[in-house]
Amino acid sequence: MSFVAEYGWIWGISLAGFLALWPLSLLRRDCSVVDFWWGPGFGAMALAIWWTLGRPVDGFTLAMLIPLLFWSARLGIQLGIRRIREGHEDPRYAEMRAARSPNWAMKSLFMVFVLQAVVQGLVGVGVLAGLAAAPSAQVTWAVIALSGLAMAAALFEMISDVQLDVYRAKVPTGGLLTSGLRSHVRYPSYSAEIVFWVALSLMGVLAGVWWSILSAVLVVVLLRYVSGVTILEERMARTRPDFEAYQNSVPALWPQWKRVFGRGPSQSSTPAE
Repeated sequence: MSFVAEYGWIWGISLAGFLALWPLSLLRRDCSVVDFWWGPGFGAMALAIWWTLGRPVDGFTLAMLIPLLFWSARLGIQLGIRRIREGHEDPRYAEMRAARSPNWAMKSLFMVFVLQAVVQGLVGVGVLAGLAAAPSAQVTWAVIALSGLAMAAALFEMISDVQLDVYRAKVPTGGLLTSGLRSHVRYPSYSAEIVFWVALSLMGVLAGVWWSILSAVLVVVLLRYVSGVTILEERMARTRPDFEAYQNSVPALWPQWKRVFGRGPSQSSTPAE
């Protein structure tokens, strides 16, 4: 991949962001601060590529950059506010801390922060390669449609996260949110995330980078089988008494369309993801 040889230095931006957060995690005893750089890191790498191109922004580049930068900024702001407001470590990292102590401080440097940089680079490489090739590509209706789909997915994810944050503010001790978007799928934020990366990856393919689709494939694998649904399902089953009934009635990622457009069984919010 010639892209890696030419733009490999961009991964230094990703690593630098995560490493800068590691001392903060030690001061706060909270590895959740790693989330501060997950969204903005992609935006920073994308802007670095755009700057490196050294030419006016063309239509194809804008079609990729606008949804990517919106998603990046929104995710960074919303996750940052959530971490600050909640004031405690995300259960995922709290469980890792408990299981891998003592010496968790040094272990977390590699198991959380460096690992996140590696994953961020692997997820982003396909789409970023497509962005680097964008100036030589033509803007077609397919490109416009995919850009619109990516933006719509980012907005959908924002609505999903806002619904969860509002619910958590009302039920600070925890619970199971089953209304709103979560009456149709258990993890609407993950559904939107997958659609977002599929749309951007397909734009990369249209820019002539066939392996750009690897970004979408990796996101699907991570969210469905590694760090997303699998971990949440296990934790929710342990901590939410009503989760089994909810799990049996509402699909994880893709809605039952009859239920969306028809009456379907109603769901209510019970005492979050």
